[in-house]
Amino acid sequence: MSKVPYASAIGSLMYAMVCTRPDIAHAVGVVSRFMSRPGKQHWEAVKWILRYLKGSLDTCLCFTGASLKLQGYVDADFAGDIDSRKSTTGFVFTLGGTAISWTSNLQKIVTLSTTEAEYVAATEAGKEMIWLHGFLDELICGSKNPADMLTKGVTIEKLKLCAASIGLLA
Repeated sequence: MSKVPYASAIGSLMYAMVCTRPDIAHAVGVVSRFMSRPGKQHWEAVKWILRYLKGSLDTCLCFTGASLKLQGYVDADFAGDIDSRKSTTGFVFTLGGTAISWTSNLQKIVTLSTTEAEYVAATEAGKEMIWLHGFLDELICGSKNPADMLTKGVTIEKLKLCAASIGLLA
């Protein structure tokens, strides 16, 4: 196993997961737990994920003309990690039906019940929702979208006002 590029493969999978592939988040999270001493079964799992990616090259995140409604989904297992008995939190937030934030992580504490694991997961998802809501409030100003400058006609006065408000004009 020492000649197998396990760490390199995990790094590449994590990059794909973070940037564009929420569908592999849980699987990558599990195989990344064995970085220090991967076994043959772990390498087989990594190869399975790579084959899955190869077979789903057309899968992508696409923003459509749907309404900009922020929705979130959260779940947790209970004591799913057999070594530490920690639970896994997973959530995804969508904007207009497209995933914009997601995670699948071991919880930081060992919970004593399914209900407690669900509360921990809901708390983590709630913190992310609050951050996303604030970010989107700053990004999407009223009825005008900043992307309008790239796709629609904008007057010089409005463009100068926008540039001045972000410090591009003195």
